[in-house]
Amino acid sequence: MQRMKQRKLKGYVLPTLYVIVLMLIFGAVSLVSNLLKSQDNYTYTTEVFKETDEPVINITGGINPHIINPYVGDSVQIDKYFYDINGEEARQEQSLIVFENTYMKNTGVLYKADEAFDCVAVLDGTILNIKQDEVLGNVVEVEHNTNLRTIYYSVDNIKVKVGDFISQGESIATSGNNKINGKQNNLLFEVYYNGTLIDPLNFLEMDPSTLN
Repeated sequence: MQRMKQRKLKGYVLPTLYVIVLMLIFGAVSLVSNLLKSQDNYTYTTEVFKETDEPVINITGGINPHIINPYVGDSVQIDKYFYDINGEEARQEQSLIVFENTYMKNTGVLYKADEAFDCVAVLDGTILNIKQDEVLGNVVEVEHNTNLRTIYYSVDNIKVKVGDFISQGESIATSGNNKINGKQNNLLFEVYYNGTLIDPLNFLEMDPSTLN
């Protein structure tokens, strides 16, 4: 039999095959790498849905960010200031109450106006007591915490009852009268902190978070 002739590959064929194989390998590696990167990116984006125990920030500054005035009304004025034993003499004179020819030191701030005005809660609290005083008229006592109480004297049209929870700014009553100055539309406002009377005007400037 005649031997079959063996064909020899031309010299450029093998190098060409090597190049093709390398290109295929490189392409496969690139494909795998891109797939891994896309998986990493997917894992990263899912972190947005991760559960957290951190509270949501209240953009309003939180509950009771400041203490408000115990009244609502642009025409309300101070008739008598709180008597500060260490205060200036002129202010002390403005803090004396005359009743039946007797001078008394004012224990709060006495507000007045020509027209009736709303008396409101300076902070969240609970109505602790409602009573009537012979000289100062109707009295409403509010407990804000175990150390802080505010008292509203000389009020009328009381809108709350003992045990009610009231929010900051909620109406408690309207201005009323007393026997001190014989005028209508008064509010005598007192503040007790740790069992001690403090100047309501100083109290209104305090940070409520420090009054626990």
